[in-house]
Amino acid sequence: MENIGTASLKLSSGFELTLSDVVYVPSMRRNLISVSVLDKCGFTFVFGNNEVKISRNSSLIGFGVLYDGLYLLNLDPNSIVQRQSDVCNVVGNKRGRVTESSSMLWHKRLGHISRKRMERLIKENILHSLDFSDFDNCIDCIKGKLTAKIRKTSGSRKEGILQLIHTDICGPITPITLGGYRYFITFTDDFSRYGWIYLLHEKSESLDSLKEFKAAVELKFDTQVKCIHSDRGGEFYGRYDETGRNPGPFARFLQECGIEAMYTMPGTPQQNGVAERRNRTLMEMVRCMLSHFTLLDFLWGEALKTAAYILNHVPSKSVPKTPYELLTGKRPTLKHFRVWGCKAEVRPYNPEIKKLDPKTISSYFVRYSIGSRGCRFYCPNHTTRIIESDRAIYFEEGSGGDVSMQPRTVEFRVEHVDVPLPFAPAMESVPSTLIQNDVVEPMVDTDVDHGVGEDVPNPDIIEREPRRSGRISTSTQSTRFRDYVVYLQEHEFNSVESTDPVSFHEATSNSSHFH
Repeated sequence: MENIGTASLKLSSGFELTLSDVVYVPSMRRNLISVSVLDKCGFTFVFGNNEVKISRNSSLIGFGVLYDGLYLLNLDPNSIVQRQSDVCNVVGNKRGRVTESSSMLWHKRLGHISRKRMERLIKENILHSLDFSDFDNCIDCIKGKLTAKIRKTSGSRKEGILQLIHTDICGPITPITLGGYRYFITFTDDFSRYGWIYLLHEKSESLDSLKEFKAAVELKFDTQVKCIHSDRGGEFYGRYDETGRNPGPFARFLQECGIEAMYTMPGTPQQNGVAERRNRTLMEMVRCMLSHFTLLDFLWGEALKTAAYILNHVPSKSVPKTPYELLTGKRPTLKHFRVWGCKAEVRPYNPEIKKLDPKTISSYFVRYSIGSRGCRFYCPNHTTRIIESDRAIYFEEGSGGDVSMQPRTVEFRVEHVDVPLPFAPAMESVPSTLIQNDVVEPMVDTDVDHGVGEDVPNPDIIEREPRRSGRISTSTQSTRFRDYVVYLQEHEFNSVESTDPVSFHEATSNSSHFH
């Protein structure tokens, strides 16, 4: 369904039938009219002889004939051509809106950023001109960004990169990601507002992410981090007791590197406004992305890194240019941007592919690859659910995930097979086993004559054996034999009678084995 509106049909009698609340579904091959709704509007119907007559105020206004199980309404032939052209125009307009000049398409590609940011991108010639006629209230933005108004205060900004870094940890977030991450930490440069993001399993990993961030940026930009601003969380500040402050590993590392540490006062997160606002913006974008497509929530880590990548390439209210341009001195490009979560046909690298195998697999776009020209895709029906590739065809016009591409649930059934129990080695006198009504009862033949040389069972030994009940067992007892199957091994068969021949020569030489 794409639209709900009003449609008008001109019947063969000249009566113009106006229909309200018409649902426009391009995938439907027939136009259907509800008889019950027309009945509520005062129309009457007479069915018979494979036709229907429609009346209004006792006046015949139209009729239809039965065709393929439905009544085909007879319209004015002069208006059919006009009506068909109108429908084609509507379809053409709807498809024309989903183009590269669509503002809503780029609004989704850029992680649901505001219209002002998009206009700044157009003004700076980073993004081509867009048609804002289709830009309307985004339901996904309302779900992900609606907050209460707060008082805004202005502050000073540093004059160089890496002079001041704002950091904060957000979490825990459920469900955990594919890598088991529950937290994330952000580092935001005060001068350019460029942000770095790292996923964490626990808050104690903040020091490792700081070391990784510090080594990467100092080597790349040939300058050192001067100051780090954070809140008074235990992972940053340490503990404070009667003897004074006991710095934690994070604070001691800053002291060893000579980096100035700035902390907020207890209970004042607004003093760390840059980092708090960055976390809020990231989570709002993640919620919008997950709301737009019906992907699984454990992909929030991929959506989070995509949101951080987008924020570095779009303007901010605090800086005159994009963070990417202020940090690197180069203008960003948005040609490779795609709608997060859109369907894609990806061709993975597979050197063992056969001639008749399909070259692509169905997947979803989830992230841009850092350090390479490809992208990351989520493939629910592939052995490796997250793959990277630069050969993909994107389908950005969809509005949700395909249920058929979700992981399938396979039901397993347990079938019980009745298998006769094997004979015990010591019961040579038992000729057979009778199985009736799932009850196993041994049949002992007391009339068997023992030959000469055969061992006769001792009556005393028989009397000492446990007495077995003659009652019929219930079906509950008998079902235990269905769940277990005992297979005799070769040495167990050989242990039945130690005098059994083991070769052909021994079998032919000893005639006592033949009965």
